Order: sequence, then structure tokens, then C-alpha cells
Amino acid sequence: MKKMLIISLMIIPLIVTGCSRPSAEMQTPQDNLKKNSIAIEVEEIEKGVLTNDYSTTGKLYASEEVSVSSEAKGKVASINFKLGDSVNKGDVLYTLDNNDLKTDVNLQKSKLKTSLDNAKIKYDDELENFNKMKSLYETGVITKKDLDNTEISFEQAKLNYQQAQKDYESNSATLNSSLNDTIVKSPINGIVASRNVEVGEMTGSSDFVIVKLDPIIVKANISEDFVNKINVGNDVRVEVQEKDYVGKITSISPVGSNNGNIYPVEIEIENKDSSLRAGMFADIDFEIEKLENQIVVPKKTILSKGNEHYVYIVEENSPKKVVIEKGITKDGYVQISGELNVGDKLVVKGQEYIEEGTSINIVNQVSSEE
Repeated sequence: MKKMLIISLMIIPLIVTGCSRPSAEMQTPQDNLKKNSIAIEVEEIEKGVLTNDYSTTGKLYASEEVSVSSEAKGKVASINFKLGDSVNKGDVLYTLDNNDLKTDVNLQKSKLKTSLDNAKIKYDDELENFNKMKSLYETGVITKKDLDNTEISFEQAKLNYQQAQKDYESNSATLNSSLNDTIVKSPINGIVASRNVEVGEMTGSSDFVIVKLDPIIVKANISEDFVNKINVGNDVRVEVQEKDYVGKITSISPVGSNNGNIYPVEIEIENKDSSLRAGMFADIDFEIEKLENQIVVPKKTILSKGNEHYVYIVEENSPKKVVIEKGITKDGYVQISGELNVGDKLVVKGQEYIEEGTSINIVNQVSSEE
């Protein structure tokens, strides 16, 4: 069964050593021939897969960034987190001194409660009076006009009581909210990227900045020549500080910048350990083309003379020069075309010292079958 070449293929020659050197009297003509031959190593040519990449650079950004400040203005009473701390959504970042506010809120709520209680008492009285007047009307003691006047007073008291209930509920909620505004919480899970306030200071417009770094976003640009060769969801190789990561394209701008020549692209990378930080630079390889069933050879096997590129193969135990055309180079391998076939024995070591007609000695063993 033929093997498909993997680009990271390592060529491991089989080195054979003898236990003793034959004496001059024991040497055969073949031994003498080997002495005058060039030692080479060969490897069978196989088909493999190459990718054509578009390389560029980008920069890392937080996937979410929120500036946090208090709706209420006042003096900071306590702070619970410092720069670099991790926070969860709902964690209390800091509180304001709200003693005076609490006193005012309690006073306002007491007034609202008093108004509500008074409206309830008035409603109860008018309801009781209306029921009495209705009984008197039914027995003929009072006129219809007297009953109507009593009913009007009852309905007005009822409306006033209902309004007092609404005022109490809405104003109480507003007052409670003003107290809640003195307790400032994180709106997201993330890391404290900036803290711009200290205990005893007055609040400002951006007291905390919280960033989300998992996932982290890489922003880059791609040329108009290649933008239609990538798609949202494609995997992308990203290198940051000599470490490789696999990201996924999350967005491709439909509008070019720089006079339409480049298109902004965003890539998302998992960042569980927070080792990637916003502001770092990244090298990015977009796979824009995948070439399968290609004849590829190690770059080091290709020789050049002028504009001519060639390799040596072995046929009938003799080197043969084959002129080739080079294609894509990737990870030390080159896509080539020429009069080469799968299974040909390619000279991978010693090719610099031979030419057609040179006596050779293959020192490693290769096999086309497993």
C-alpha cells in the first residue's frame, strides 16, 4: 500500500555497520568498486498535501471591555478589587458612603407611607359611608341625589387610594435604586484592567475598566487578492511570542479600508489561562489554498545551475538528472513538477557530489511496500 507523504516527514536512513573490515586478500571487485563510489542516501518519492498560506500580522484585543462607574455621585467608602484581579458578573467592585442618602431615603419612604395610609383611611371611611347611604336609599330615607353625591365621594377616595399605592411603589423603587447605585457591581466576568479611584475619593466617569480575555480577539487585515479565499469559521494558525495557537475566523468586513485594498478580519482564540494579553502582536497564517496529491520533495534535494533546477533519482543503480519546476515551498518541502513519478528513488543525501555516470553506493534501504 502506498503511503501519503506528510509535510513534517523525517527521513531516517538505515545505517549498516560491519563487525570487521575484510582484509585486502578477501576484498572482491565489488568491494573495490564501492571504495571508488560516492555514498548516497535515497528516499522514495511520494505524493503529499501542501497548503498555500497568506501571512500577515495582527494585534490582540479583549473580546469585551466595559467601563464601570456609579450612577450616584459621592465619596468611595470601600474597594474590593485591585488591578489584575479576576471578577465575576455581579461582584461588588466598590461602595459609596451612603449614610446621608439612607437617612434621606428612609425619610422620603416614611412620607410616602404616611400618604398611603391616609389615603387608605379615607377610602375605608368613604366605602363605609357609601354602603350606609345605599341602605338608606333602598328604604326610602334619602333621595337618589344624596346617594349619587355619596358615590362620587367614594369613587374619588378610591382613585386617590389607588394613585397613592402606585406612587408608593414607584417612588420606593426609585429610592431603593438610588441606594443600589452606591453599590457598584461588575457587569461581566473578566479581569480588572484599570482602577481609577481610591477609598475617600469622589467617583468619576470611569472608576473601573473590566475586560474579558477568554476568548481573546486578533484583529488583522487581508489583501483584496485573498479575501474571497477565506471564510468565517475557518481555522487559522496564530503565533504569539513564539507559541502557536489555533484560532477561528469570526468576522470578515465587507468593506475595504486603505482605499479598498485591505479588509479587516477578526479571529477568536481560546485563552483559558489568560496567557494571551490585549496589546500583544501576532503572526497569522491564513490557509487560502490546499493542494492534495502533489509530488513534494525536501527542499535540500533540489540543486540549481543558473535558472535551471534539478534533482537526481536512481535508475538501475545509476544517478539520473531530472529537471524540475518549483512550486509552493512549505515547512522545508517543495511542490515540484517534472518527469518524476511516485516510487522513484530520490537522492536525498550526497546529491551535491554526483552527476550522471557517477559510480554510487546507496547506504540506506527503502521499500515501497509495507
